[in-house]
Amino acid sequence: MKKLLFSLSLVLAMSTSFAQTNTEELTTDPAVLAEKYNKSAKENLAKGDISKASQDLAKLSKYENGKVWKVRNKGTKTDEFYYTQADLDKATANGDYAKAKEVALQAKYGFLLQSEVSNTANKELEAANKAMEAKQYTDAGNKFLNVYNLVDALGTKEDIYKYQAAICFYNANEFDKSLAILKELAAKNFTGKSANQTKDYNRDLYVLALNGLYNSKKYDPIVEEATAKYPKDADINTIATGIYQVSGNSDKMRQRIEEAIKINPNDGQNYYNLGVLYLDDPTKNEEAKNMFKKAIELNPKHVEAYNNLVLVILQPDKGIVETMNNNLGTSKKEKEIYNANEAKRKAIFTEAIPYLEKIYELDPTNRVIIRNLIQANKTIGDDKKETFYRDAEKKLVK
Repeated sequence: MKKLLFSLSLVLAMSTSFAQTNTEELTTDPAVLAEKYNKSAKENLAKGDISKASQDLAKLSKYENGKVWKVRNKGTKTDEFYYTQADLDKATANGDYAKAKEVALQAKYGFLLQSEVSNTANKELEAANKAMEAKQYTDAGNKFLNVYNLVDALGTKEDIYKYQAAICFYNANEFDKSLAILKELAAKNFTGKSANQTKDYNRDLYVLALNGLYNSKKYDPIVEEATAKYPKDADINTIATGIYQVSGNSDKMRQRIEEAIKINPNDGQNYYNLGVLYLDDPTKNEEAKNMFKKAIELNPKHVEAYNNLVLVILQPDKGIVETMNNNLGTSKKEKEIYNANEAKRKAIFTEAIPYLEKIYELDPTNRVIIRNLIQANKTIGDDKKETFYRDAEKKLVK
């Protein structure tokens, strides 16, 4: 009877990162790197290796556009090159460096390839769309990344192609690859808006990322990022709760359900889910009962809520029966203990019977519930109802 129910029907229909990590980039003049990747890009374009060519062109664009910080490392007596202020600050904070010089990068090779790259980008985009239509999602995802790199080499940042690649990898069940791209886009506050595209895809990005985590049964801090950015979004909060469930983060799951109740106090499922969590803690029996009763109040046909409410009401029964069995003697003390526990047992079954009857009303062919009702009425001594449910069971056998 103990299970959580989540509706996760939010899957959408519809990476490349260059951190300062390699020694070559750190110690080589960007003009030299630009020449190297221009040559490699031309060779790969000639061979028709679009994937490698697009990566070469993305690097070529990096080393020909924007700016670089050149700084002397006094310890090694060599010049170092940093492509972001953050990388520069991190390096110089931990070493002995001269004053950095900011240098504007010069375009030398990229414009010579523009016509060829533009044609290649159009062909690759067409191929990406065809692969997606054919549900060849991994191939489509890789091609959309190629398109992004090719367009980037032309001097335009079109993150929508990376987003489309993430969708394709998601549909290929390559959730880690999809998530890596989505986290990169989220860090840039991606919206997908452009002159020709007015829809904001930022929320959809987070929904896609969370669905991928749920399906892969993994947790990632992007969960909190999504719920912080969209705190009143019931769908995002529901998926976040599901992620905490499948990844084993019960404390965070409880907090998320409590927040979801604040956002939507009329959703009986949230109360039910919180009640299920309380079932794991014997000290929270009353809280669990209240949550299941609230779920039933909001949804009188919530069979699982009735089931679990009966479960928590009858939870003491095992201990009561053991105590009664340990006091079957004829001494005054044993009789008192036996009678007191027999009264307790009748009380909890009396409390449970109305909810068992409601389940029977909703599902009159459920033999397990009928047998439970037979036992419950036998326990409290209601012969008339016991007979009624025994007859009901016999009718099902016929």
